[in-house]
Amino acid sequence: MKRLQTVCALLLSVPLLGSAANHVLELVEPPLDDGSAGSRMWEIIRGDGLMDWLAAGHLVLAILLLVPRTRFAAGFAQLPITVGIVAFNVTMFPQGIALALGMLAVNLGVVLRPADLLRLVAPAENGA
Repeated sequence: MKRLQTVCALLLSVPLLGSAANHVLELVEPPLDDGSAGSRMWEIIRGDGLMDWLAAGHLVLAILLLVPRTRFAAGFAQLPITVGIVAFNVTMFPQGIALALGMLAVNLGVVLRPADLLRLVAPAENGA
């Protein structure tokens, strides 16, 4: 199970690192305005500086996913973001649904480890 978590964390870090790198290096053009609400939203995100913050967050979470000690916490923090990415693609940008669902699958692979989940609900140790 730990190996699955590691592989999923590596796979989840790829689009996060890619997004951050692409924002800085501008290697791949963002989706063109095809008239969809999603492409308009992309323009707003990029044009008003929000993407700077998103890229920074992607970079931090990707690094934390790569560190075994912080992997679960990073996956747990990323999970609502990934759900939001899925929701965005389902409702506003259907071209990205496959990638978003893939991200959700690997994100769940990072956090669905029973030992880590039990630590979330375990009683606190004395003196801690």
